[in-house]
Amino acid sequence: MSRIFLLLICLLPVMVTAQSKDEELAAQYYLNGEFEKAAVLYEQLWKKNPASSYIYSNYLNTLLALKDYDGAEKMIRSQQKRYPREFAYSVDRAWVLQQAGETEKAKKFARELAEDVKDQEQALSVALALIRRQFYAEAELSFLAGRKNAKDPYLFAGDLAALYAILGKKTEMVNEGVLHVQAHPNNMPGIQLLFQEQLTEATEWDLLIKNLRQNLQKNADDPGSNEMLMWALVQKKDFDAAFIQFRAIDKRHNLNGRRMMELAKIVLDHGDFENAVKCYSYVADLGERNPYYFQAKYGLLEVRYNRVVVFHRYDPEELKDAEKEFRNFIRDFGPYFETEFAERQLAHLYIFYLDRPDTAIFILKRIAESPRVKKNFQGEVKLELGDAYLMMGEVWDAELIYSQVDKDFKEDILGQEAKYRMARLFYFKGEFERSNAYLEVLKTATTQLISNNAIDLSLLILDNTGMDTTEEAMKLYADAELLIYRNKVEEGMNMLSEIEKRFPGHSLQDEILYARAKAYIRMNQADTAIYFLQRLVKDYPYDILADNALFMMAQLYEFQKNDPAKAMEFYEQVLLNYPASLFVVESRKRYRILRGDKPDEKENKQIMFDRFMN
Repeated sequence: MSRIFLLLICLLPVMVTAQSKDEELAAQYYLNGEFEKAAVLYEQLWKKNPASSYIYSNYLNTLLALKDYDGAEKMIRSQQKRYPREFAYSVDRAWVLQQAGETEKAKKFARELAEDVKDQEQALSVALALIRRQFYAEAELSFLAGRKNAKDPYLFAGDLAALYAILGKKTEMVNEGVLHVQAHPNNMPGIQLLFQEQLTEATEWDLLIKNLRQNLQKNADDPGSNEMLMWALVQKKDFDAAFIQFRAIDKRHNLNGRRMMELAKIVLDHGDFENAVKCYSYVADLGERNPYYFQAKYGLLEVRYNRVVVFHRYDPEELKDAEKEFRNFIRDFGPYFETEFAERQLAHLYIFYLDRPDTAIFILKRIAESPRVKKNFQGEVKLELGDAYLMMGEVWDAELIYSQVDKDFKEDILGQEAKYRMARLFYFKGEFERSNAYLEVLKTATTQLISNNAIDLSLLILDNTGMDTTEEAMKLYADAELLIYRNKVEEGMNMLSEIEKRFPGHSLQDEILYARAKAYIRMNQADTAIYFLQRLVKDYPYDILADNALFMMAQLYEFQKNDPAKAMEFYEQVLLNYPASLFVVESRKRYRILRGDKPDEKENKQIMFDRFMN
């Protein structure tokens, strides 16, 4: 284990199981506050076994509980004679003085201990003991005295960085952390974790970046500082500067764009499309012989796809450009590389954004019938094919495709997704009982997204059916949702207006507002969508869609309007006002990320618009 955090570990209480009946009885006396009885037993135990740290520690605590400071010091001095190289006993003498109220005398004694260390081993031992008794300033002196005696400017740098974190001395923490990385590049992850936890302001990251750049001015090839600088720029999300630094490292070490590809993925995940294009273009411009050429060209497509599908930032001209780039990529690489992933993405654009589901069906059928595609990918393609048929209005063909995937992947997530699409299909058809039968099964699905989708749709059906024998309003609403889903937005909106006229005061009023919001998101009109979502929250704060609306507004502000402060406000409202919401976990996660907390390494950065739109 790296010693960087030993000083933090030593702050934890030592828990040792009692080994004898006398020890158990003494411990029980202590816990019951019967300190006199405990002291008698612990004294006997200590005399029999002075080497036991458990007995020593409990005996000392018992004496201090009795305020027997003289007895405590006498016992410690006895231990010092037995074990002269155990410097922790000397620190305990200072601690007893502090407990007795002689604070200045205690600090003076601790300071003298720290300044009198002879070698590296003693300096470390004394420092850790001082930290355990919370003599932090004196522990710093011990580390620095050990460094001075050893004439090693890097000695204890990692330990000092962690200590300065405790003391809140962030400038000193940064300086020592950088020193440690220079001397021990392999220990960088520990320092990075420390910095992630402690550096909370942009100015503090600037301090780290400035420190690293000053080091690199002296030694441009220092691997630790170079690597740490790249990491720090990414943490600060200064992707313009990160691009320059990654490019310099790539050129200096002839990495063929490998590190630049790593940066490109990070930048794309954060929705910085301009810098993502710069990263991928840099690698692509290295030429066709470059080992990352294909991935870079495909990465440029990923930028286009993410702008449209994930972040919903596009206009009609961009859709045309995206189609052209996908077709060119498939034409250029088709004979030499497997381009099915790009073809599937192009098909998705044809289905949901370019209003050409017939073209998507042609593409998806060809992929599904290819003998070289893997089974799971084939299943995913078939689900997309079912969506294309549904978009064409060919409901029976969509049902057939979904049922095939359900049958082929019964024990797989794909099978659960197929079941959900079947449930949604029956909902669109107005067969609410059949839909709900599928949804009941899916409420306990292995993936949270499918489970939440099933619960949402089930609640919609249950909340708005059974009010009349014909369920006419609900069937009209399902028809409207299908029209909007099929990109026949104007017809769907007209049908929603028809429901409002024919069924005033119906329980579907909040759902209608929600459907309108989803329609305007599909038309890439975020501001209008937010207007309807705000109306929903204001007029129906206690209905089942209020938390959905807040979460959707948070997503719109975070990913489309690029307003993290406003997004945090709505995520917080979900957390505070709807603690039982299905969106609490995701809201907390997004809120913490926007606040600057370290995200979970397994975090899926894909946003959840698909949950609402599909």
